[in-house]
Amino acid sequence: MFCLKTYLSSIAECDLANISSGVDGCTFTSSCYSVNFLGTAFNVYDTAGLDEGQSGTVPKQEAIVQLFRLLRSLDSGVNLLVFCMRGPRIKEAAHKNWRLFYEIICRRQVPIILAVTGLEQETDMDGWWVRNKGAFQRYEMYPHGVACITAMRGKLLKSGAHRLDDEYAESTLKMQTLINSTCLEHAWKVSPLEWLRDIVTVSYESRFCGDTIEHRHVSTITGAAVQELIDRCEMSSEEARKIGEVLSQV
Repeated sequence: MFCLKTYLSSIAECDLANISSGVDGCTFTSSCYSVNFLGTAFNVYDTAGLDEGQSGTVPKQEAIVQLFRLLRSLDSGVNLLVFCMRGPRIKEAAHKNWRLFYEIICRRQVPIILAVTGLEQETDMDGWWVRNKGAFQRYEMYPHGVACITAMRGKLLKSGAHRLDDEYAESTLKMQTLINSTCLEHAWKVSPLEWLRDIVTVSYESRFCGDTIEHRHVSTITGAAVQELIDRCEMSSEEARKIGEVLSQV
C-alpha cells in the first residue's frame, strides 16, 4: 500500500518520520513501515510526492521515476493505492498524477482510494466530498473509496488534550476502516510497459561483382505507454519521451 508519510503517521497513530517541507514538493525516498490496522497487518510505503513546486517539472519527473522503480521492485506486488491530497482546493495536476499511476502504470488493476486532509475547519468533513465529487468525475477520477480527514491534532489545551482530538480520532478510524475494506486480498504485480521500441529498417545494396550487402538501421520511437502519457496525462511530447527514456531503464 502506498501513501504519503503525513497521512501514514496519522492513520498509524504514531510519529513515523519527519515530514518534508521542501519547496519542490518531493521527498525522493520511500520507506516501508509494518503497521496494524484493526487487527490486520500491512506493509505501508511512504512515497515521493508529485506536487510541482517552484522548481518546475524536473522534481516531478524524478519523483515519477522513484515511484515507478519502487512499484517494479516489489516482488509481492501492490494491494492498494492511496491518493493523498490536501483540501479544500483541488490542484490542476491531481488528475494527471491519478491517471499516470492508476491507469497507465497499474492498468486499473489495483484499487485506489482518495484521502483528503486539511479539512479540520469544515463543520462536516464528509460534506467536502459531497460538494466536490463532481469536479473529480469531470476528470474521470472515480475512487474506490473516499476519506475526508484531518492529519492534525490541533493546539494543545490546558487540559492536556488537543483541540482536534475528536476529529483526529474520527479520521484515524475512517482511514483504517477504508483501507481494510478496499485492499486487494491478492496483490497485483506491476508489469513492464512499452515506453520505447526499436524499429529495424533493412536495405540491400547490390554490387557489380554480384555480392549483396545488407544494411540495418535501428531507430528508437516512442511506445504505447509514452503515447498514453501524452494523451491521458497531458504531457508534451518532449516531456513524455524524456520520462519514457528514463523509465525504460527501470
